[in-house]
Amino acid sequence: MKVMSTVIPASSPPRMMQLEDEQLVQQTRQTPSQFAHLYDRHVTSVYRYLLAKVGNIQDAEDLTSQTFLEAFENLHRYRGTGDFRAWLFRIARNKSIDHYRKHRRVVSLLEDDDFVDADMTSPDTAAEQSLALASVMQHLRTLSPDRAEVVSLRLFAELEVKEIAGTLNKPETAVRMLLHRGIRDLQNRIAPATQEKTQ
Repeated sequence: MKVMSTVIPASSPPRMMQLEDEQLVQQTRQTPSQFAHLYDRHVTSVYRYLLAKVGNIQDAEDLTSQTFLEAFENLHRYRGTGDFRAWLFRIARNKSIDHYRKHRRVVSLLEDDDFVDADMTSPDTAAEQSLALASVMQHLRTLSPDRAEVVSLRLFAELEVKEIAGTLNKPETAVRMLLHRGIRDLQNRIAPATQEKTQ
């Protein structure tokens, strides 16, 4: 399979977009070219997550391609008993960890706090959506590793709590706690910086 050289998804037919991930996985096992529809569906969120993790466009693009290549090559190991997105983001997360190890850098984003079940368009989260990506990424690196990881998966990958729990192999209650604390810490760090710029 040739991995797409861009992280911009093509347009999958509407019929394909209506299929569940697990259905597309089954189709891909019969017809490998069908994997392109899974790529189209998830490439943007995987790329945004990896960009937040590594902070470099080229590295994020490379890791995104590596993530989908590994997913394609190991699709036979996905049993369909868990959420496909969680399985895919575990691969992406491992790629980011490998990236830091290869560069002998500390993995700074492993723990997280709270975004939880909040509606992504609710007033409570509107501030997060309007923040510049670079600013958010900068302040994410000041959070504890676990909180930063959970916030990244919620904010950039837009995973639900259940999916984050599956990705990190953590209980949902632990993920909720990390999300709440992480978002609170992020807001506390960003607010003073924003005020300084407006003064």
